This record gives sequence, structure tokens and C-alpha cells, in this order.
Amino acid sequence: MTAIARRWSDIETLSSCSYIDLSMAHKKVDYNNEENRKMILKEFRRVLKDILQPHHDDEFLLRWLRARDFDIIKSEKMIRESFKFRKKIGADTILTEAYQLPEVFQKYPVTYSLGLDSENSAVRLFMPGICDYKGYVSSLKMMDLMKLLVYFLEYDLNLLQQRKEKIGNVDTKSTFILDFTEFELKKFYDKSVINAGIQLITMYQDNYPETLKAAYLVNVPSYFNWIFNIFKPFLNAVTLSKIKVYKTDEWQDEVKKTLDPAVLPAFLGGTKTDPDGNPKCLTMINWDSKIDPSFYLKQNMLQGTEEDESMKTTTVQQRSVFQLPVEVKKPGALLKWVFKTKDYNIRFGLFYKKDEKSKQEEILPVDNVDCQVIPEENEFICEKTGIYILHWDNSYSWMTAKQLLYKAEVEDPNEANNN
Repeated sequence: MTAIARRWSDIETLSSCSYIDLSMAHKKVDYNNEENRKMILKEFRRVLKDILQPHHDDEFLLRWLRARDFDIIKSEKMIRESFKFRKKIGADTILTEAYQLPEVFQKYPVTYSLGLDSENSAVRLFMPGICDYKGYVSSLKMMDLMKLLVYFLEYDLNLLQQRKEKIGNVDTKSTFILDFTEFELKKFYDKSVINAGIQLITMYQDNYPETLKAAYLVNVPSYFNWIFNIFKPFLNAVTLSKIKVYKTDEWQDEVKKTLDPAVLPAFLGGTKTDPDGNPKCLTMINWDSKIDPSFYLKQNMLQGTEEDESMKTTTVQQRSVFQLPVEVKKPGALLKWVFKTKDYNIRFGLFYKKDEKSKQEEILPVDNVDCQVIPEENEFICEKTGIYILHWDNSYSWMTAKQLLYKAEVEDPNEANNN
């Protein structure tokens, strides 16, 4: 096999230069073939030799190869980006004293390890039905929410690693049971909650590929498909194939084939109870999960609301528009805005002109925004200097004026890049 050195076309996004055998780039292989297996693993290990540690065995490398359909170039890019993320978030020390679980989680936990099943897979229970989503996103920054999820994932992987050291080969897979008992749509229907959910899903798939054995979503409400459809576009095909949704208790028979009923709470069909026989396992689960506002971060709690002192107010009269010009002096700056109306929706768009004398150009088309319930928050990277115009349109309303709360700011390019 002739080897031809090749540099990645997108190598500038990586911290080091990697060269691979051209005949193996983007190559689809039959991994069941032993020779192919040895060949691709050897090549993948070679191009990653500058970052791999002794504990990164073949099974670890296989996770990344499978996640990118055995494309070495894409797999290398994925794993290098993940290593950068792990360093930034402190994943390698998160199970040590270097990290402390947030106080809000210690008082209002929403996930619990159930140990290992008979197939040596980690089993974790999540309680999305009682979770105070808005309370969590109001109490923790996004990075802290990610650290919290990383802590749970690393905890389960550590359980698997300990088991692997005892009995040998263990497939590093986890089973998630998500109980939607007592779920209420009003607790979930919030833009900041949905955005946080999307970011956490993306982080999980990008940094823990091929670690999901199955996810059982149980006791789901009748309107669950509406919720699930929000997140489907952000779930890859492999993850989707492992998600099983149940409105009844049919899932229990499948789970109990491998999971000891003694570790499964009685309210989920197991035999685990409190010492006094209570099936709700109050010594394990805090069902009173409404987070006290004293845990809220002020900037999270007030953003975009009437209590946010940085918000300005105006009334957009019927049959009229309101425009806010914002000058951008540096290319690459980030224009950020948030707005809310008190009772009715309004139309919004974004325009640009080079200077006061120039003709106005449309950037974001004017469209209806239902911001009377949830503040509308967005941002735009300004590649050109000039005047950007935030445009609120109430010209379609013949009778109703709209009370508007709004805020806009320009973030310096350097600060935007760091963020």
C-alpha cells in the first residue's frame, strides 16, 4: 500500500498538524474484518500519538471512529476538539476535590446512579418530570450546567473503568431512565431552558460518542411528541435509534432483564423503598424540587424581564414602527439584543447601512415574534462596520399599541471570540 502524505484541508482549526495515509482518508471499511480493524486502529493511533495517554485503549479509539463512520479525518478532528473541551472544563479532575457539586444540585438533585446492570453497563436515573428547569438555568451559568452533566458522565465511566480492571473487557455503555412523572409543560416552556437543553445534548454527543446503550423515556405525557420534536434535529441518528419512549410500564420488563429490581425505586416498578416502606424513596429523591429563588443568579433571573433594570421601554403605536440604530465600529463585533412585549406579539427585523447616507439593506427579514410570554434573545456577528438597525414593526395592527421592553449591546470582537 503506497503511503502519500496529506495535510487536512481544515487543519488550521486544530492545534497540531496531522498527516495520514491518503488511501485511508474518508475510507469506509468493514470493521468486522480483523485485518481492516488492525490497520485503521494503527493509523488512527499514529495520527493521535501526541495527545493519547496509556489508558486510551482500542475500545476508546473505536468510539470516535464509529461516531464518524470510520472516517479518520473527521474522527481525528472530533477527538481533538473534545480534548480541548475537556481541558477547558476540567473533565479529567472533575471527580476529585478540585470540583464541588453546586449547592443548588446538592439540595435539589435530579439524577441518581443506580450502579451497574448484569451486562456491566452503568444505569442512571434522571427525574425530568419534577425538575425545575427554569430554576436550574436561573441558578447556574451554562458552563456550570455543562460541568454538572460532565460530572455525572465521568462518574459512570469511572464505575465502568473500575469494573473493567476487575473482570477485563467491559463495553463502556450507559443506560438512562428518564421519568416524566409529574411533568408540566409550563415548567419547560422557556427559551432559555430549551437553549440549555440543546447545548447539553450537543455537548454530550460531541464528547461522549458511542457511550449510550439505551435511553428509556417513561411515563411521558400525551403531548410529549411536541417537546421531543424540538430536540430531534439536534440528535444524531445513532442516538435517536437508542431512545425508547413509553407512556405505559412496558419498559420495565426490558430493563429488569439486566437490572436488579432491588436497585430500581418501587415507584418505577422495582423493589427499592425507604426504610419505612415508602415506594417514593424520599430518602433518595427530593420530590419538592422547586428551587428557592435565593439560589438564582441575578443576571439570569432578570434577563429580558420588567425587573431587568438595563431594559428600556417604549410604546410602538398602531400603524407605526420603531427603529433602534446601533453603530458598529469594528468588524467581527457581536450585536446582541433581547426584547419583550407586555401583551401582544410584534414583528421584528434587522437592517444595515454603511453610513447615514447609504441605502438600508435587509439582514434579517421582518417576521412575527411571539415575545409576549418569553423574551426574544438573539445575536448577530457584524462582519462589516456601519449602522445596524433593529426594527420593530407594528404597522399591521390597526387598533393596538404595543408596549416594548428592549436592550441591545455591541460586544468587542476579541471578547466575542473568547466567549
